[in-house]
Amino acid sequence: MCRLLAYAAPRVVAVEELIGSDQCETYRLMARLHDDGWGTAWLQDGPAGPAVRRKRTVRPGYDDERLVAMMDRPLSRSRIFHLRMATDSMAVMKSNSHPFRADGMAFAHNGSIAPTPVLRAMVGPAALAGVRGTTDSELYFALIREGVAAGLPVGAAAAGAVRRIRTAYPHASLNSVTLTPRELVVVNSSSAAPVPTWHFDAVPAELLPSHHDDRYFTMRFRRLVDGTFVVASAGLDVAGWETLPQDSVTTVDLASLRVETVDLDRVPVGIAG
Repeated sequence: MCRLLAYAAPRVVAVEELIGSDQCETYRLMARLHDDGWGTAWLQDGPAGPAVRRKRTVRPGYDDERLVAMMDRPLSRSRIFHLRMATDSMAVMKSNSHPFRADGMAFAHNGSIAPTPVLRAMVGPAALAGVRGTTDSELYFALIREGVAAGLPVGAAAAGAVRRIRTAYPHASLNSVTLTPRELVVVNSSSAAPVPTWHFDAVPAELLPSHHDDRYFTMRFRRLVDGTFVVASAGLDVAGWETLPQDSVTTVDLASLRVETVDLDRVPVGIAG
């Protein structure tokens, strides 16, 4: 179980400019609970075109000044942040930290898909060869990569992965964010997921972030006047934010900032012949 924060903007910015320093501090302090590492992936423009970069660690974000620094630099038109709270038997090691990166894309997930053998069996050999860690989340990403390799747009590949996973894991949270050089894709699909209250019971009230109750898996977003799109898991002050529809995939075109949200079941996932 994890915390997600991502944005897409018309110019290179720091996340603090978009949500404010207090919100950034609130996000960082959520790592007192989600303390199994943190990571970030961002779009870096260069002479050869935009590319997705990444940094991740197993050090808790609340105690790591590098997280503070990465929320400020490098500036980027699009970025993902992730705070990890390891679930089930998933080891705390760097290769299991989010975001995962492969095939020019980065991916972060909030949820648990367990046990993993059935999920692993869904992934074909080529995509499985790119898996480096032992998490369910990276296998979810492998299914998305498999769809993209077959010719699907990223949003359709994500929708297809969710549909396949749902056949065996109807109660899993599959909330996720995928960043490519051209798109930011957000999946919100967690309506049947049990809230991990067992992780919260021993947390002093003053350390428990807001909305860590039946709203824990809620994904909210806001649009700024210039078209900037910001999306986050529960825990921030979301006054004025909107809730993403359940079982939806949202695609943000990073060039135009056009935002399209579609029901997962209505996304075509076939390959044109």
